[in-house]
Amino acid sequence: MADPSLAVIAGANRGIGLGVVKEMPRRGWNVIATARRPAEATALAVLAEAHPGRLEVLALDLNNVTQLDAFADAMKTRTLDAVLINGGVAGPGHRGATAATEAEIGALMFTNAIAPIRLARALAGAVRRGSGVIRFTSSVMGSVALNAGGHELYRASKAALNSLSRGLWPELRGRGLTLLSLHPGWVRTDMGGSAAPVSVGESARGMVTMLERERGKRRHAFIDYQGAEFAW
Repeated sequence: MADPSLAVIAGANRGIGLGVVKEMPRRGWNVIATARRPAEATALAVLAEAHPGRLEVLALDLNNVTQLDAFADAMKTRTLDAVLINGGVAGPGHRGATAATEAEIGALMFTNAIAPIRLARALAGAVRRGSGVIRFTSSVMGSVALNAGGHELYRASKAALNSLSRGLWPELRGRGLTLLSLHPGWVRTDMGGSAAPVSVGESARGMVTMLERERGKRRHAFIDYQGAEFAW
């Protein structure tokens, strides 16, 4: 019997990331889940107890460059079938370019765009050639073609993530990988709010389904959790 597929899920201690961690062991995956402070990630600890030997919880702060590089170095001895990079912040409450400060822009862009790309590039060499998948949690708000205005800074950060992922694609394509920029839907999380129409569980199930559907397709797709494709 083949060994279970192995996924790294970065940003896994709450929200959509936690939802995906709950879903993947049910489908036979082994998971390395990361959290900034694993000792405080009680939900992950409960899941690890429920899936002995299937879920490993490690420390990783995506904004800590030294820690990110050390984590990637530790993964060099593993063969990863999927890397799922979650996380992100809404940005300043004013949400607009006119009121934005240099510090606000720097923090937002680093967290939402630069750090995910840095981690993906650092882990790419450990991802299984031919069938491996790297998946970013993107957003329809990152589409320039579909920009309807509002939420300027968040849109800009997700557009930057999409642009950077598109630039990363030629490197991954040469290794036979698949790259997904995946919109999770408008989800009821701390960021999405209580009025959002999609539950965390529904979004997580859809995203894992898309991940499994796209394995081996060796393309870069900008899709949502139900498989709809978006214009860049």
